[in-house]
Amino acid sequence: MTAELARLGAAQAKADALAASVGDWDGVGPRLLVPIIDPETNTRLATCFVSYCVDGAARPLRLVEESS
Repeated sequence: MTAELARLGAAQAKADALAASVGDWDGVGPRLLVPIIDPETNTRLATCFVSYCVDGAARPLRLVEESS
């Protein structure tokens, strides 16, 4: 396995995990599209939707810190 293939595999696994943990849109209400892009290849690795509230009564956005 080449180093680039290993890097892409690790990037894809992290993108999938991130999209699964952040994405929370249930099909109701406004949403944000969150693309996860590999900056070295400019390839979209994953996409998810995150809901947000306009009037303050619904779920707040969750902030995710960068991890190593």
